[in-house]
Amino acid sequence: MTGGAPVAEVDIVKGLKAIEEIKVEMLKAQWAMQEGSLRGSEGDMLQGLADLVALSYLLTRRMGFDFSKLDRTLLQRLEEWKTEDHHKVETQWGDISLLLSYLAPED
Repeated sequence: MTGGAPVAEVDIVKGLKAIEEIKVEMLKAQWAMQEGSLRGSEGDMLQGLADLVALSYLLTRRMGFDFSKLDRTLLQRLEEWKTEDHHKVETQWGDISLLLSYLAPED
């Protein structure tokens, strides 16, 4: 028998490391989006935003949740924001309703 750590412990450590790395990547993506905004770079802004969305899904999975649970929680949160008129984006522009109809179109 070798003196190494049990496989389960190694998996937990690897999982925690992956979670921390994804969180760091999310901060980098937010920074890239902000930098793109300051430079007026549409490509950098969109890439940063896309990275944030993708990394959110990856982090969801690493934390033990299904992607669909994140989707359901997102839709619920948007409904709450719509009711609260979060940051006035609903009354001024209808952005939350537009996003809800995009994410969950009614047939």
